[in-house]
Amino acid sequence: MATKMIKNSAGAHARLMASDLLHAVKHERTVQIMLLILIVSLLCWQMPYANIFLYPFKLFVTTVHEACHALVTRLTGGNVQMISISPDESGLTLSSGGFRPLISMAGYLGTAVFGGMLIWWGKRPADARFILQSIGTVILALTVFYGGGGIFSFVSMLIIGAAILWVSRKASDAACHMFLLMLAVQTTLNSVLDIQTLFLVSVMGGQHSDAKNMEGMTGIPAIVWSLLWGVIALAILTYSLWVSYRPQKTARAEAASPVIGGLSSQSSLEDPLLLEQELESSLADLKLNTAGKKAEAEKIKLKPKDEKKKSKP
Repeated sequence: MATKMIKNSAGAHARLMASDLLHAVKHERTVQIMLLILIVSLLCWQMPYANIFLYPFKLFVTTVHEACHALVTRLTGGNVQMISISPDESGLTLSSGGFRPLISMAGYLGTAVFGGMLIWWGKRPADARFILQSIGTVILALTVFYGGGGIFSFVSMLIIGAAILWVSRKASDAACHMFLLMLAVQTTLNSVLDIQTLFLVSVMGGQHSDAKNMEGMTGIPAIVWSLLWGVIALAILTYSLWVSYRPQKTARAEAASPVIGGLSSQSSLEDPLLLEQELESSLADLKLNTAGKKAEAEKIKLKPKDEKKKSKP
């Protein structure tokens, strides 16, 4: 019984999310722009020389990946010696101490979380400039403190941070918002595709990867870790998109029927498991109100007769 209830709940919630995402694609301009950027990006990957345009964004995602390793290292008590970015879009973070399993997982999952945060921030165009300024400043700080992994690594991180800061200071509000959406799409797209590459490397028995490190620490095969991270990354990105652009409660209430519109502000529209109970409760209240009105009507009908009886001698 419990398994069936969980299955029904998961199915209902999945249908709700799919409906909300479809609504966002049809009505949310920001979502439509991100979808267009995604399509253009995928086309550029298939066209000769067009892929060069996306190269700086891939290096940006690699920087985010390594920054997540460094952040978790510091949060778990470790020390970071160096962040290195290579021309082939790979990266390396040299560190010591800290909680190693969490540090190994932080690269791919941290990039997915950051991509979800960019999706969330992208819904507020007025904040785009501040967000870009913050991102550029953090990358420049990482360059100064940890960017000692060679000339290419230092220069690329420096240019990426400076370019983001330049856009945040010189571009218009609309351009800042578009650039932030571009970063959001490229981060989310590359975070998923990088895990796909990790899966292929794990299948072929690659020696150097985060999944291989987890295999060495836990004994669980690298391919399992890559699959698990892929599922979690997709879940994070889907949930971020749904939370950011789902219809508001007021919009749902306006589109609902009069009975549903009478539900409380804590409506079960947000929780499909309680929908049936609240509907039954609302119908019961409606029946009680109807019965009460009928009783009042009977009193009104009887009142004149009572007055006639009292007026007789």
